[in-house]
Amino acid sequence: MNKKDNGNKAVESFKHSRPKNFFRNRFFALVIDFIVIMLLCWIVFAIFGIPDWEHYLQTQEAVRGLSASDTLVVERMKLYQESFLITLSIGVAYEALMLVFFGVTIGKLVFGMRVVNVNTDKNFYVGKLMLAMRSVIKAASIYLLSAIPFLFMCLTTFGNSEGRSGFDGFAGTKVIKVRSK
Repeated sequence: MNKKDNGNKAVESFKHSRPKNFFRNRFFALVIDFIVIMLLCWIVFAIFGIPDWEHYLQTQEAVRGLSASDTLVVERMKLYQESFLITLSIGVAYEALMLVFFGVTIGKLVFGMRVVNVNTDKNFYVGKLMLAMRSVIKAASIYLLSAIPFLFMCLTTFGNSEGRSGFDGFAGTKVIKVRSK
């Protein structure tokens, strides 16, 4: 596949209606990607020893019944924040790198789906940047706004004929089915 092609033939041939079992497949692709991210987190945490889970569990037991201003509670929240940011970073890196280099994540690959740019005449590198931005938008909605916008953006897939999520709308992308079973 050459740089200008970028999988956009599939976009042109994609009907404006959702394929059969589109939502089910997209949901299970998300579950598979979540499992992959958790495995990557486990590997990173095991190699680097961060966050310190033993210390986290000790502080969790120690904070029961303490006020929110106590130093142990604050320390526990710092440990939680550290693990949350590391996990979120691993998730963004996984999705962004997979989309930029392959156009799919492992979950989407299993179900024959692909993320493509809607605007097929974009510069190749701008298109790749938009695929990475899709992942960054997801992470920002989870981190900055307590995941509520993330859920709304996921629910938008039900509200349009192409099954595009809010992330896809912002990044100018969409998920398509590239092979049928």
